[in-house]
Amino acid sequence: MTAVDTAPPRAITRTAPARVKAKVKAELDLRPQLTADALRLFALGIIGFMVYVLMIGALQFNRAQDVAYDKIRGQLAEATAPLGPGVVAGDPVAVLDIPGLGLRQVIKEGTTGSILRDGPGHRADTPLPGQAGVSVIYGRGLTFGAPFRSVPNLITGTKFEIATGQGQYTYQVIGVRGAGDPLPANLAQGGSRLTLVTAEGSPLPSATVYLDADLVEGQVQPDPAMRISRVPASQQAFGVDLSGVLPLVLWLELLILAIAGVVWFRSRIGRWESYLVGAPIVLAVVWRVFEQIAGLLPNLI
Repeated sequence: MTAVDTAPPRAITRTAPARVKAKVKAELDLRPQLTADALRLFALGIIGFMVYVLMIGALQFNRAQDVAYDKIRGQLAEATAPLGPGVVAGDPVAVLDIPGLGLRQVIKEGTTGSILRDGPGHRADTPLPGQAGVSVIYGRGLTFGAPFRSVPNLITGTKFEIATGQGQYTYQVIGVRGAGDPLPANLAQGGSRLTLVTAEGSPLPSATVYLDADLVEGQVQPDPAMRISRVPASQQAFGVDLSGVLPLVLWLELLILAIAGVVWFRSRIGRWESYLVGAPIVLAVVWRVFEQIAGLLPNLI
C-alpha cells in the first residue's frame, strides 16, 4: 500500500498581481515628481540664461571691448585701420565717443548677433563713418552690456566724436525716430551722416530706434564704393542668425549625456562624488549651450 499524504493542502498565493499593482502605483506616484523636477530645471535654466546675458554677458562684453581697443588703438596711431570694402567681419574699424553718455565703444565690422555681443557693429553695405553717404551702426539695447541703451536719450544738437583710420570726426544729432516716422532731410551732396540703430521697449525691447547725426567737423572722405549691395536679413535690424541652430542641437545632446552620466555615477559611486566630478563638466556644457542660444537672439536686443 502507498502512504497517503495527510498534510493539509497549501494555500495558493497570488503575489505576482500584487507586485504589478505596486509597480504601477510607484510609477504613477513618480510622474508628478518627475514633472515637478522638469519644471524646476526649466525655470532654473531660464534664470541661469537671464543671468548669463544680463550679467555675465556684460563681463564678456567689457573684456571683448578691452581687447578690441588695444588692437585698434595702435592701428589708429599708425593710420593702418581698415578703410573700405572687404574688411574682415569682426575686425575693429572705429572708436565711438559720446561724452554726454560716458560712452566709448569700439565699432566692429558686421552686424550679426555674434558680432554685436562684443560691441556695436558697422553695417557692411554702408560707408564707414567720415566717408560720404550714410553710415549705419547697430548696438544692443538690453543684453551683453547694452551699449546703445541710452542712445535714444540724446537730444537734438548733441555732439559726439568718432575716429577711424582716416581721421577724427564730430557729428551732431539732428533727431531720433522710430520705425515708420518721417525720414530726416536728404543728405547734401558730398555730406556724411551717421545713423545709430538700437532697440527699446519694456520689458523686452521690440521697437527699432534710429538716431541720425550729421558731420559738422572733419573732412569728408570719398566713398570707396565696391561694397555689397545689401546685407542678408540676419544682419539687418532684429536679424537672427540661424547658423547656430545645429551647434545648439549638438551641445544640447552633449548636455543630456553629461547629466545622464552624473545620474549613472551617482548610483554607482555616491552622490557627492558624482557631483564633484560631474558638476564642472555640466556647467561647462551649459555655458556653451547659453552661448549658442544667445547667438540666436535678435541682434539689437
